[in-house]
Amino acid sequence: MRSSSTASIIVLVGAVSVFGCSGPDTLVLGGVGGTATTGSTAQGGNFTTTTATPTGGVAATGTSAGGTSTSGGTSTTVSVGGSNSTGGVSAKGGATSAGGVVATGGSSTAGGNKATGGVAATGGSASAGGTKATGGTGAATGGMKSVGGNNATGGANANGGANATGGASSQGGSTGVAVKCNNLTVASGSTGKAKPTGAVGGLKVLDWAGFTGAVSFTFDDGNSSQITNYSKLQATGAKVTYFLVSGWSSASNAIWKTAVTDGHEIGNHTKSHSSTASLADLQAAEDTFKSSLSFTAFTMAAPNGDASWASVAPNLMIANRGVSNGLIGPRDSTNAFSLPAYIPPTGAASSAMDSEVNAAKTANKWKIFCVHGFTGDSSAYQPVDLTNMTTTMSNAVKNGLWADSMGNVAAYWLGQKAISASATTSATWTLPANFPPNMCVRITTTGGTVKQNNNEVPWDDHGYYEISLDAKTVTVQ
Repeated sequence: MRSSSTASIIVLVGAVSVFGCSGPDTLVLGGVGGTATTGSTAQGGNFTTTTATPTGGVAATGTSAGGTSTSGGTSTTVSVGGSNSTGGVSAKGGATSAGGVVATGGSSTAGGNKATGGVAATGGSASAGGTKATGGTGAATGGMKSVGGNNATGGANANGGANATGGASSQGGSTGVAVKCNNLTVASGSTGKAKPTGAVGGLKVLDWAGFTGAVSFTFDDGNSSQITNYSKLQATGAKVTYFLVSGWSSASNAIWKTAVTDGHEIGNHTKSHSSTASLADLQAAEDTFKSSLSFTAFTMAAPNGDASWASVAPNLMIANRGVSNGLIGPRDSTNAFSLPAYIPPTGAASSAMDSEVNAAKTANKWKIFCVHGFTGDSSAYQPVDLTNMTTTMSNAVKNGLWADSMGNVAAYWLGQKAISASATTSATWTLPANFPPNMCVRITTTGGTVKQNNNEVPWDDHGYYEISLDAKTVTVQ
C-alpha cells in the first residue's frame, strides 16, 4: 500500500514598525520575500516535488525527503510496512526541513498514523524567503511607503504588500525592518527621475533634503495672538516651531496638541523664562511637555537670547536658538547651541522678510526667524503684521525652500555633518547626544545598490534615496 501527502509553506511577512510629525513617510524594509517550499510526496521510494510559487518572490524548491529509502522498511527516515507507510498520513517535510525542522516522517514510525514530518513547518531551517526576498520584479512604484508594502513583502497575495509592487529587490533581505523619516514629510523636486545606473559609488548627502535652502519660522512664548491665529499660520504650508514657557498658563492651551498632530514642533523655552541658565528649569519644562503633550522637545530657545544657556542646552537638547542674525551653511562650524536667528522689526513689511528668506535660497543656507506675536498683541515683543508674516511664509513654500521646524532641519543638518563628505561607497557615523529617533537624510549615488543593515533602500523618483540616521551605516554595492 502507498500513501502520499504534500507539504505546504506559509510565508511569514515583516511587520511595519516620530520626531514631531504626522504622516511620516514609512519605509518598510520588507521581510522574508515570498518563497514557498513544499516537501516531497513519498511514493514507496519514489518522490514527487511539488513547488508552489507565490507572486512576489522566487520559489525555492527545498530538499525533498520523506521517501529517499523506502522499500522493505529498512530506513528510519521513511517507514514502509505500516497501515499508512512512507511517512504516515500527512508526511510533511523532509530530511533537511523542507517544511519542518527534523521532518523524517516520524521518529521511527513503521506505518505510524500521524507522522507529521517535524515539529513546526517553518519553511526550512535555512530558507524562509528564498535567495532574494524581492517582493516583485518591477520598479518600486510605491515610493517611500511601498518598500514591501504596509504589511508584507510577499504577503497574503504575495505581491510585495498591500500598496506596493515591490521593486527590484523589494527591501527584503535577511532582516525585515521598518524605518520612519519623521523629518522628511515633504518631497523635494519633481517626480520621474530614473535611478542612477553608472559606476558604483558617488555617495553624497543632499544639502537641505534636496531643497534650495531652508527656513524655520519659530514663534516664542505661545501668546494669545499665536493661539487665535493658529489656523492662518497652519494654512501657509510651512511646518513651524512654537517655543513654549511651561510655567505660563498659555502653555496649557489645547491648541498645542493640535499643533503636534499637525506636524509642528513644540520647543522648550524653559519653565520660568529666566535669563539665568538652569538645568533644573530646563528639565522641569521638558517634563511638563512630556506629560501634557506627550511630546519630547529636542530644541530650545534661550530666554531673551541669553548666552548662558549655550552651556546648559547640551544636557537635554540637540540645538539652542539665540537671537543674533545670520545664516547657517551645510556642514559649517556654526555652534548648534547658539544658532543665529532673525527678529523682524515691529511691523516689518513682507518684502523685507522675503528678502531674508531669499538670501538663504541664494546662498543655499538655512535662515531661522524669531517672532513673538502679531500686531494688536500687547504682550508680544516687536509684533509683526499677521498678513505680512503669512505672506512671507507662503512665499517661502512656493519658492522651493525647505520650510520646516527648527528641530527637523537641525536634525538633518547635524546628520549630514556626521556622515563624512569623503564617503563614496560606504559610511558609518555617530550621532550627537540626545538625538531624536526616526530622523533621515537624502542621498544620491552615481550607481549601485544602496543598503542599510543588509536591506536595500528604495530609489525615490524625486531623485534620491532616504536613509535612516538611526542605522548609523550605509553601503553602496
